[in-house]
Amino acid sequence: MIVMLRRRRIFKGLCIAIYCVFSLCAVSCGKEITGNLEREHLFFIKYGNFEDQLDLFQLASSYIRPDSQLAMDDGIFYLSNSSAGKIMRLTSFGDLLALYYNPEKNPQPTFVDADQTDKITTRMAVPYPLNHPTYLAITPSKHLFAVDTVNEERIEYDQTENLALRDTVIHFNEAGEFVDTVGQEGAGGTPFPPIEGLYADSNGGLIVVCRTATGIRVYWYDNTGSLLYKIPIAFSGLPSPYTNEVKGFSSLDKAVPDFTAKKLYIKVDYYREDIDAETNVSAGISYDKSCLYTFNIEEQRYERTIDIAPYEDTEDTSTGVRHVKKVYGLLGVTANNWCFLTTPRSDGYMLELIDLHSNKIYTRVLSVSAEELVYNAFNLSSDGILSALLAGDTQAEIVWWKTNEITGVSKNE
Repeated sequence: MIVMLRRRRIFKGLCIAIYCVFSLCAVSCGKEITGNLEREHLFFIKYGNFEDQLDLFQLASSYIRPDSQLAMDDGIFYLSNSSAGKIMRLTSFGDLLALYYNPEKNPQPTFVDADQTDKITTRMAVPYPLNHPTYLAITPSKHLFAVDTVNEERIEYDQTENLALRDTVIHFNEAGEFVDTVGQEGAGGTPFPPIEGLYADSNGGLIVVCRTATGIRVYWYDNTGSLLYKIPIAFSGLPSPYTNEVKGFSSLDKAVPDFTAKKLYIKVDYYREDIDAETNVSAGISYDKSCLYTFNIEEQRYERTIDIAPYEDTEDTSTGVRHVKKVYGLLGVTANNWCFLTTPRSDGYMLELIDLHSNKIYTRVLSVSAEELVYNAFNLSSDGILSALLAGDTQAEIVWWKTNEITGVSKNE
């Protein structure tokens, strides 16, 4: 009897010890167990060419795929309809507040009465010759900036990079009035190389991120439109986490600005050469890991590095289950320094959130059905709300995921 009691005590103690080891591992690894992040439906948008509809798949467009984008600011949504040459401003219920539109591509909005131009209305129509609006940014003073393309006669050519300069940024004030266009030097400047990101900081400054064949160029303007910094980031000069003995290859995923400081967050993906064990020759390259670098613009130096492990997923194949490493893509960094990354999976997306203060990691599933994957566009607000345009075959849906239970309240709220 005494022996049995001792065995039970030993077994109970062993279970407690094992539990403590696993608990300690979970804490020390700094990664929380995955769960679903609650998704909130906001509204649907029908397809069509009316003012409150999305012409997502215009057959007459010279672009092979839609590249409409969205931005959310204080619960108000801005949606660019690239192929239709228009931008919609909507409430979180889907009510149209303003329409910036190219009259040559769109019918006159039904709420505009040509005979009663002084009639008071809750909706605003702004005619402007938009060609192909994509990325959007809204300043704290509610100025709207939109990436567009210049007319054919205004396209310039960069002899050094061997590329056409056709992108520009359109500026509208809080009243919806056109202010100017922004180019490389500032207002009215030279068109940009291909723009892949547009952002506004807490001071009303504008940040334009461009990609060329040799690197990333970041243009940082103050709230008057004056160019503060032009930051070239060459692909050939990216930092490496490897020693000289390791043959690695790097790929710059994305560069995004800090919301309050003159800093950039640069995510780089790294691939290593695979050596065949039997022949000792190269068997190709495979993805290894990613790093997030903080770059201080004023001091022109990298300040810190965070390693980002791949997402370990499984895929069913004819020969069985295959384990795959998936690369996270950088969405952005919030005002209170949380990094958001996503990668696709069978039921939507895996979201990884990294607290840049403590390096603690959380992962959550963003549920998106297969029918909603015709086209997706995401936007991360400075206070950590992740919004998305989910396009299906017959209509599009606007949704958001709130992360404040994880990330806390932004210092800007």
